Amino acid sequence: MESLTIGRWRGLQQLSTPEGVFCIVAVDQRGALKRMLEGKGRSSDPAAMTAVKREIVGALNRDATGFLLDPEFGAAPLAASGDLLGRNGLAVSLEATGYEERAGDRLSSVLDGWSEAKIKAMGASAVKLLIYYNPRREAAARHQEELVRQVSARCRALDIALMVEVVTYPSSDDQSREAFQAERRALVVESAARITALGIDLFKAEFPVAPAVTQDEAVWYQACRELTEASRTPWALLSAGVDFDTYARQLKVACRAGASGFVAGRAIWREAAEETDSSRRQAFLNRVMPERLRELVAIARREAAPWTSKLSASRVDEGWYRDYRGLEA
Repeated sequence: MESLTIGRWRGLQQLSTPEGVFCIVAVDQRGALKRMLEGKGRSSDPAAMTAVKREIVGALNRDATGFLLDPEFGAAPLAASGDLLGRNGLAVSLEATGYEERAGDRLSSVLDGWSEAKIKAMGASAVKLLIYYNPRREAAARHQEELVRQVSARCRALDIALMVEVVTYPSSDDQSREAFQAERRALVVESAARITALGIDLFKAEFPVAPAVTQDEAVWYQACRELTEASRTPWALLSAGVDFDTYARQLKVACRAGASGFVAGRAIWREAAEETDSSRRQAFLNRVMPERLRELVAIARREAAPWTSKLSASRVDEGWYRDYRGLEA
């Protein structure tokens, strides 16, 4: 079992329940949210992006253990407005939205002008890095792994927790959708094994079985057990834009198989961006969306494995503070 320095330990505590279960709402979408708003004829200027995020976080801040927010439209504005409560943990995105495409490969980068040190300085609980990754694409995989190593080293120097989200993509440019979905289980499990070995603290994972491949929950469970066994760190389930009912089923299976909770976005709040009827939208924000979150929280608290089953706090000896490096590293 890996032991965490006190800053990383406290960061994960802030993002989870007292029992060690993550109930985090992801509202760090930038490009995806912009497309959702524009697809419904709504404004997507910076003020509109922030306004939607405020509505979502303001309606969910009593039930979520934490929020994942972006630096451009979310983290600082929502902290300053009071929509993000002091008791809510905060993970902040490090990466630029989207990816650079080179010969079919998808390469991630840090947002220009942003850094792990700034995330630490603003009082966040954790840094979050999203990478597009396929271990079969060897050159791109090496590039992404090196990025994770560099970010991990900087986070450790700052003593701040690091969450890494992996989004897989096809192994070849001409791979069919069906073939990619069939391969997803192997890709997600291998990605967990490789990325969690690079010094991260929390793995934000795709559900390893595409719903189109099978609806057999016994198969889902076995795939999630493989993911748990492959991961050196705790893992939490992302929602990947699936509908809420599907996600709730996935979360129940994932938690029974060893996941430590969820970091979910659009499955909870999609209609906040897409509903154009004002009365229906208000009903969604006030009633449906909070009910969805409460249902997921109940599942996670009942079924999830605590993250402390894979991580412990570093030993604290008398006079520890003399040798603590903190920001002096």
